[in-house]
Amino acid sequence: MTGALRVAAYCRVSTDSGDQQNSLKNQVQYFESRIAQNPGWELVGIFADEGITGTSTRRRKQFNAMIQRAEQGGIDLILTKEVSRFARNTMDALAYTRRLKEIGVGVLFLSDNIDTRDNDGEFRLTIMASVAQEESRKTSQRVRWGQKRSMERGVVFGNDSLYGYETRGGALAVRADEAATVRWIYHQCTDEGKGTHVIARELQEAGVPTPRGGAQWSPATVRRILTNEKYCGDLLQKKYITPDFLSHKKVPNRGQEEQVYLPAHHEAIISRERFAQVQAVLARRAGATGRYSGRYWCSGKVRCGLCGGAFVPRRAVRSDGMPYVLWCCAARRRGQGCAAPAVNQKVLAGCARYALEQLGFGRQGLVAALAARLAAPDGEGDAAGRQAAGLLHAKHGKALDAFLRGDITAGELAQVRARYDAALAMLGDGKPAPAQDAAEWGRAAERALAQADEVLAAAAEQLTVQPGWLEVQFYGIPARFALEYRTKGKGKTYGAEILSCKAVRLDGG
Repeated sequence: MTGALRVAAYCRVSTDSGDQQNSLKNQVQYFESRIAQNPGWELVGIFADEGITGTSTRRRKQFNAMIQRAEQGGIDLILTKEVSRFARNTMDALAYTRRLKEIGVGVLFLSDNIDTRDNDGEFRLTIMASVAQEESRKTSQRVRWGQKRSMERGVVFGNDSLYGYETRGGALAVRADEAATVRWIYHQCTDEGKGTHVIARELQEAGVPTPRGGAQWSPATVRRILTNEKYCGDLLQKKYITPDFLSHKKVPNRGQEEQVYLPAHHEAIISRERFAQVQAVLARRAGATGRYSGRYWCSGKVRCGLCGGAFVPRRAVRSDGMPYVLWCCAARRRGQGCAAPAVNQKVLAGCARYALEQLGFGRQGLVAALAARLAAPDGEGDAAGRQAAGLLHAKHGKALDAFLRGDITAGELAQVRARYDAALAMLGDGKPAPAQDAAEWGRAAERALAQADEVLAAAAEQLTVQPGWLEVQFYGIPARFALEYRTKGKGKTYGAEILSCKAVRLDGG
């Protein structure tokens, strides 16, 4: 048919249910009939996507194939039922219609009576696409609200990929063979004292299938099993969320949305006592090696004074765009009802430095002590320097022990020891040093203490958070400091104002 307009049609349904599939079939038949009735049109293809959302074009294979065909010069006009079938994202709708118009291809939205070849086509399309996008947002909100209510009733969401359980109609049922492996993993961690690397290697050597059916067990997979609350019968939902209804990208829920925590929700594979025992073992190992939480000076050292659990970091952003770190009780973040407040990392550092000053190790004292340590020709520096060096040597040994147990790899051992070697070099490590004048040693000490977090990391053993106050305990010091504080300032000036500080001896003296 010479001179005929080459016409294609696009249709889509957003689910794969039977009714929607029938709807898709009806749409295809309608377009075939509509194009055949127009003598000036020639059908060059009907492109149809099933079970694909309209908020993004990335996964719509037929849609993308149609656009490619048009760009190759094989289409003059595209028919579609309405804007919401073409795209529920305003930016996508405008971008693609403009892109097509530039190469001489029009889009005709039949139900909306919009033809992009008309002068006012884009204006009307913008309005209708915005309406479609808003409807998609409202639908997303309704779905999320319904899911939240279902979660509160105990309905399990997610795919059937949890090792040890299978999902049946929104409920968890134990898989006996995999449950035995889970119990073995917990036994190896607590009773045998094995680390995740060793456990993963032994599972692989034994030929035990992984959660995804492969043969390659990783330490990360073992650790996920050791830290998943579902194995002791509890259920925490909304660990991941989809904040953008347009992109559908899942991200970790770091406090953006309220989680749903249901204790004793389903049949447990391991006891609650065993689960708590494993968490304590993992926390102790993390504190010894710095492997899992060495990003901050206080990683693995902050505990909750109300429930005894660990505090974990959460990054946030100020109104001026500057990031900061909050420490929160892990139990509270899991929705277990702990009332412990979140604490800014600046407050933790301020309280720890204040307590350190009470030992005579304020910044001026630290500079003087470190300068004396660096300058000592016989390597006999001050007591504080010797104590810090002794602590770092002990950490060297702990890292080596962790490597021998299989908790860390050789590469991780090298990283940990390099960090401790750097700190020892800062202290001088007791080695004789050439004679220099006091002012130069003072400047060297100032440079060494420029990263004050290294000093706090080496000195602080544990920080226990209570509402309005916290306790600080240092390595090798038979006392803990209880500091009452309040926050002050904003932005860069934000910090802790110490109201009182009381030292309590641990040895009863």
